[in-house]
Amino acid sequence: MKNNPRLSRDELEIIRIYYILNLLFYIHQGFIGATYALFFYSFGISKFLTNVLSSLFMVSVFVMEIPTGAYGDAFGYRKALILAGVFLSLSMAIFSFGNTPWAFGIAQLLWGLSFAFESGTLDAWMVNNSYLTGPELDKIFVRSDKINNLSMIVSGLLGGYLASVDLALPWRLSAVSSMLYVLIAALCVDDKIGGTGRINFREGLGKISAIVKDSADFIFTHPFLKYILTFNMILSFCFSPVFVYWSPYLNRLSGEGFWVLGWIWVFIKLANLLGNFILEKLPKTGNYRLKILFSAVAWVSAIIFTASLYKHFITVLLLFLAFEVFLGVIQPLQKGYINEALKSDERATLLSLDSMLSRAANFLSLVVMGLIADFASMETTWLISALALLPNLAIIKVLAKHHP
Repeated sequence: MKNNPRLSRDELEIIRIYYILNLLFYIHQGFIGATYALFFYSFGISKFLTNVLSSLFMVSVFVMEIPTGAYGDAFGYRKALILAGVFLSLSMAIFSFGNTPWAFGIAQLLWGLSFAFESGTLDAWMVNNSYLTGPELDKIFVRSDKINNLSMIVSGLLGGYLASVDLALPWRLSAVSSMLYVLIAALCVDDKIGGTGRINFREGLGKISAIVKDSADFIFTHPFLKYILTFNMILSFCFSPVFVYWSPYLNRLSGEGFWVLGWIWVFIKLANLLGNFILEKLPKTGNYRLKILFSAVAWVSAIIFTASLYKHFITVLLLFLAFEVFLGVIQPLQKGYINEALKSDERATLLSLDSMLSRAANFLSLVVMGLIADFASMETTWLISALALLPNLAIIKVLAKHHP
């Protein structure tokens, strides 16, 4: 990372730690991403039951999102991040050695709890301590995505080859990376702004309650936030079937083994990187985030719709990679837009609310689309998702009028 002369040495160190922790927390998705659904199918679990198990992750995040976000604001980001890593390590270990839906259900709940503790906390810690805004803040999120995508190229390829030996091996490697995350968080995260952790449990509960109440008041007094939350929920609902079914769908169309999925994962991450690169080069004037998001959402809707109509492996693969390019544009803009709109002292809680609602939408999508996939087809879920994205174009127009 090139040194920004406007940032102090401590702020630069915080950003470096942010990159490392973000990479270590999410790298497990690279190890397991290409064969996630196929791992459950190998135990004879149906598409619908696989989605039900996956939905337990969403339920866990939904129930714990606000309390864990407020926990970080009240007791300190360091403690919240350590707990996130501990629960992630436990869940990956259970996946590694489990062989029943009950074991996988427990693992999903712990996995969701880890994401609930991490969600918004690491971002809030970095933003609150670096004081970045506007394009400078976007650059941090884009660069973080680029680092993650580069690491996932290697981890995805490795995960695909390990899965060819044993589908449980990528999960075991994920447990190791999660434990490393706990170690780095414990040694390197320092709560300079946000919760200090120097309050007793009763005081902490009172502060959590006050933060949640103030956060709710903030939403009601800032109408634009309701539109942002709705926008993110629709994206979550519509993207879920694409994320869940790309590997079994492309695996079926290719007729090859798991190793092909590992290479597809590499191309996915290269597509994400291309999207990050394109975003960096686009003009950053005026209300640039919403203008770019409008075009990206329109293109994504058209791409998913077209992909649902084709049965040819190369055609669907190219369309799916185009979807991933636009994902590399959309995700950093989402983060930058909502982070800049929130108050610093309640940022983790409000980001947790955003994540909680998005998880709820994802949960609904998993259940509904799982049934549709079992009784109709996987590509039908993509067709429905493409059409359901269109209301977000109207929301972007409304957001432009309520831009804070």
